[in-house]
Amino acid sequence: MKISSAQKADIVRRIQVKNPDGTWAVSYKALAPEFGVSSCLISHIAKHAGLPQRKRGKYVPSVGKRYQPPARLSDMYQELRSKVGAAAARRLIDDHMRLRGISYKDVGRGSFVDDEPIAA
Repeated sequence: MKISSAQKADIVRRIQVKNPDGTWAVSYKALAPEFGVSSCLISHIAKHAGLPQRKRGKYVPSVGKRYQPPARLSDMYQELRSKVGAAAARRLIDDHMRLRGISYKDVGRGSFVDDEPIAA
């Protein structure tokens, strides 16, 4: 459905309103049915009006625990992660530790760890 420039101006005006607590007064999803358009079109209108993109939803933590590499291997993990991805980097670090007989509990106490780089 086409919307007029007056309707676009009304949409832009209404999506800029915030509540006193800092939350948005009206969501794109709630505003869309009033004008008979999709929330994507509301977002598109906001973008073309020069408004900043809204943050999407609430933070939802992942189900599993985030991988925390041992402290002395952290730099190696970060470098590998940028080259081969998180899953492969974790696998390489685990293999590195297994081959050298390093356990997570030993690393946590600050015992010596061979920081020799792993070829990716």
